Amino acid sequence: MNARRDAGRAFTLLRQKAPWFATRSIFRRQSGYRKQDGIFGFGGFRKDSVGGFTLIEVLVAVSLLAAAMAITFSTYFSVSKAWQRGVILADNLNHGDYVMEQLVNGLRCSFFPPPQTGTTVRSTDYGFFLEKSGSGTEARDSISWVKTGAALLGPDNALYRGLHRVRLSIEEDPDGLAAVAVRAWRPYANPDSFDPALVDPFYVSGKVQGLSCRVATNRTDDGWEWQDNWEDEATNHLPLAVEIILYLDPTDRGDPPLEMKRMVEIPLAPLSWSKK
Repeated sequence: MNARRDAGRAFTLLRQKAPWFATRSIFRRQSGYRKQDGIFGFGGFRKDSVGGFTLIEVLVAVSLLAAAMAITFSTYFSVSKAWQRGVILADNLNHGDYVMEQLVNGLRCSFFPPPQTGTTVRSTDYGFFLEKSGSGTEARDSISWVKTGAALLGPDNALYRGLHRVRLSIEEDPDGLAAVAVRAWRPYANPDSFDPALVDPFYVSGKVQGLSCRVATNRTDDGWEWQDNWEDEATNHLPLAVEIILYLDPTDRGDPPLEMKRMVEIPLAPLSWSKK
């Protein structure tokens, strides 16, 4: 108590002797200002600052964050789109490879009876048929020939055990989409009322939009001489080579169809052109 009373008396005496000291002390204590040295050494007062961000700093930070997010999402969208295109392309190519391999195997397994004296081979029995329809990416040709083996046949089709004629074309499947359709039947012992168009088709793939076919019977030093027509007497024979072009579904709407081309030589074709 005595020390406190003595301090009060000293402060009162100091106020009487130096009034400016008490005024500045009270001002600093009540207003929160403190003295600091100026640039040129002159004293001054400033208010104690509180930590934080200005509005401009916040706006700049938000702008940078928005730009970074835009770049991130743009990159993610591009990568995702490219990945989806890659998946669709791979799927379409897998379907195209399967159809092409079935076609190649079926053509290489073409059958034609050996020439025999007194035997007449009709064009409707073992010849090769080509029906042209459209051109370019709109082509929907159909081909027909006699073959052996299970290529182009459905899993439950028993015709693979013997000779059978197949007709391959592009038709609409039950869903209304373009697909590779194959009809197969025996080339002999059919009733007069038999109509191959009434045979239920086997849909090999639904990823093919078009089919273009050319045939060749002559080969020169420059390669095969391709021809688009296969008519009349030629239908009683087999072509030496067949060029197949499949037009697959595009990866994106509006893009042109994917093109897959293959050339196939028929081993038994020379036999069909030999003299009896």
